[in-house]
Order: sequence, then C-alpha cells, then structure tokens
Amino acid sequence: MAFTKSLLTILTAAGLALAQSSTQFCDSSSGICFQGYTDPDFDVTVGFVLPPISTPPSDEFIVQLVAPVSNGYTGISVGGTMADSLLFTLWPYNNELILGPRWTSGYVLPTAYAGPQITLLPSSSINSTHIKATFRCQNCTIWEGGSLGSGDLTSFQVVAYVVATTTKPSDPADVDSVIQEHDDFNFFGLDLSMAHSDSYSSYIGGSVTTSAPASTTTHPTSTSHSSTVISTTSSAPSATQTEWGQCGGTGFTGPTVCASGLTCVAVSPPYYYQCQV
Repeated sequence: MAFTKSLLTILTAAGLALAQSSTQFCDSSSGICFQGYTDPDFDVTVGFVLPPISTPPSDEFIVQLVAPVSNGYTGISVGGTMADSLLFTLWPYNNELILGPRWTSGYVLPTAYAGPQITLLPSSSINSTHIKATFRCQNCTIWEGGSLGSGDLTSFQVVAYVVATTTKPSDPADVDSVIQEHDDFNFFGLDLSMAHSDSYSSYIGGSVTTSAPASTTTHPTSTSHSSTVISTTSSAPSATQTEWGQCGGTGFTGPTVCASGLTCVAVSPPYYYQCQV
C-alpha cells in the first residue's frame, strides 16, 4: 500500500478541516453500528466501533471494510498517513479474504507488522461484487511511531484508505505479498468520541479474549467466504476454543483445539485461524 507523499502533505497543510466527516451506520445483518464513511466514488466503506471508555483505556476496536471485489487490493491507514501508522491490506483470493496488518517507517513497501491480533467476524463475506471484512483488532490502539487519537480515544482521528484498481499483489495467496503503489486514496475524519459503544461486548459475543465482533455495511453481501481447513494440536488439551474464536495464527498463544463439532480453519493465514462448524 504505497501512499504517496502527497497524502502526508495534504494532511499537514490542510489539517483536519478538509477531511470527510464520519457518521453512524448499522449493518442490517449483524445489528452492529459503526462510526465511519462511505466513499461514493471508490465504492468503499470504512467503519470503526470501540469499547466503552475506560481506565485504563482499551487497546482494541472493530473495523469494517467493504470494497469492490474487482480491486487488486484495498487498504486502510488507521493513523492517516503511510509512514509510522498501523496499516491493513485486504484482497480476495479463491473466494477467501486475505487480510493482514502492515507498517513502514517511510514511503516504501509496507511489510507485515507483528503485534496486532486480528479476529475475523462471522459477517465477513465475499459475493460477486464486494468483499467485506469485519474484524476485531486487539493490541491496535498503539503502534510503532503513533497511536489512535494520539492517545486520546475521545479525540479526532484522520483515517485514510487506498484503492489499487490496476495492479494486484504479486502472490495473492500470501498475505505478506509484494504490492505495487495504489491508484488513488482518500481520507475522512473519525470522531472517536462517537465511536464507543456500550454494546461492544455483545458485538464480540460476550468475550474479550476469544471471539470477535460483527460489522456493518451499506452493501449486501450474502455469500460467505470459504477457507482452507487445517488440523491443529494443542499444548493444553483441556483448553478448547468456542465457535468463531481464534485457534491459531502468528503470535497466538491461546487454545488451538476447537470445541466438539468445530474445526480450526485458516481464514487469513498465517495470522488468523478460527473455529467454525
């Protein structure tokens, strides 16, 4: 996701006043409400929902990203610029969602970024026109070189997004694939004070450690994504994971054995594996 330097220039020179403003929208299929923005030109929707304000502040949030399935890739910069920001890239491959965090210190290819724990939610899907990723991101409010809202989760945050319409990842099966510069970008102003929800725990199934929240979109997406089935072992046989809970992935230390009737499947390898029926 190669944001050009013009993005940084725009944000520095124009400030926050030029950013599109976020509004609330809710997903009719999941009932989850987000604070975000839909770009009518790019046909991209980006939304965020955060847990209730607390002390100490939470380190997680839920993101929804909806984009045309025809895009080579779509990306988000949580910090609003390419450099020193938490980035995400998303694209479809063989009816699977390929989603992962990236980071870079300059205007060069962002590489895989360790630390964030991503959990795809059940409402994530692909159909003939759109890809929708709804995911819980833990350990995500602070990253190398920055933080959400500059550490104030009731402030204002510029969020940027990019689209690659003429290029595709060199290896679309690999979440860490080399990608070429995007074709276009835009950004919006996210009012973090309006993004907190008292329903957050229900969005993630009542668990803050094993399950993930649901997302919203203005685009109907009815065809669920498929994923590759994997076998797992566990160092703690007595610990089992529940449906939709994470069962493997880079840096994951929780249960890797699913409860009876569930199978651990690769949703966004190598970062995230999930227990599904």
